[in-house]
Amino acid sequence: MPIARAIALATLWIVALSPADALAQSSSAPRPLLVGVFDAPPFSMKNAEGSWTGLSVELWQAVAREQGWEYELRAYDSLALLLEAVEAGDVDATPGMAASRAHEVAMDLSHSYYQSGSGIAVAATRSGPRWLGVFGHLVSLDFLPVIGLLFLVWLIAGAIVWLFERRQNPAMFGDSTLKGLGNGIWWAAVTMTTVGYGDKAPRTLGGRTVAIVWMLASIFLISSFTAAITTSLTIDELSGKVRGLRDLAGVRVGATAESEAMRFLSERGIAAQPFTHERDGLKAVVDAEIDAFVFDALVLRYLARAEFPGRVQVLPRTFDHYHLKMAMPAGRPLARADEPGAAEARRRGRVESATGELHRLRPLIHEDARVPRG
Repeated sequence: MPIARAIALATLWIVALSPADALAQSSSAPRPLLVGVFDAPPFSMKNAEGSWTGLSVELWQAVAREQGWEYELRAYDSLALLLEAVEAGDVDATPGMAASRAHEVAMDLSHSYYQSGSGIAVAATRSGPRWLGVFGHLVSLDFLPVIGLLFLVWLIAGAIVWLFERRQNPAMFGDSTLKGLGNGIWWAAVTMTTVGYGDKAPRTLGGRTVAIVWMLASIFLISSFTAAITTSLTIDELSGKVRGLRDLAGVRVGATAESEAMRFLSERGIAAQPFTHERDGLKAVVDAEIDAFVFDALVLRYLARAEFPGRVQVLPRTFDHYHLKMAMPAGRPLARADEPGAAEARRRGRVESATGELHRLRPLIHEDARVPRG
């Protein structure tokens, strides 16, 4: 993925240009560093060979090579478990953390290497002529019982009128049983829909009594039938009511547990269903269990295109912008810092070449990326 690689290279030079006291390590380390990762493409993910890759992982690998660090990657099933491991000191670092105020207190963070923000994923809207969607609803399994019930009440009303009229009104409801019932059903249908052609009308007292009752009942039945049609035609358009952050308060929302998105929603009083992984949340959107799922916008776009094409779409606007950083347990730096003089000399020596390289790569960076200035 050229864009991801361009961002990885750019952020590598940014980290190299920034003070890196928290990322220096003594050459006398007794064991390899334990680096925690979890599945969050395109920042961290497994490739076809089963090896970890992605923007954050490749950035860590490049920094580790430059510093001569030995390390082992330890995978965690969820972001919540990884956060617990970092805070407890079970790992020495994690290469990608959406830095928040709570993280600043609970752990040590490196310089920022990427600025992102939260995005909203909703069910993809259907494309094609609208009349096809209307026809699809009318013949759907959810709508067919309503049509069946409608024909049933027509049959009942028509049969009752036919029983009263077949002898005294044979011109309209007589002849054979099949024809008489058909005329009765026709009368019930045109009466319900207030069309009233007048070609069929009851003449007996019993038939007219049934007609009055049927007219009154039709008011309720046609209203219920219209409501059923409206509900059926609009049920798949409910995702369209989520057009941005302001709409989240009135819909069913999901977010990854312990994520920056979950914190953001909670602070604004928006109830969100927690999910272990982003894939679980997107699947819930597809299955209409929730109306919107909130997480890092770049992660959502990657998963929507790679694993949920045509089923999930990510709204264009982002919010709650934050910086992505490397995180380490609080108060436990990887090793002693380099001497200040040597670090400053290296910094000055790289400024010119890195600045030119960043300028060349800037057009390749995704539109949502914001590269911090060194």
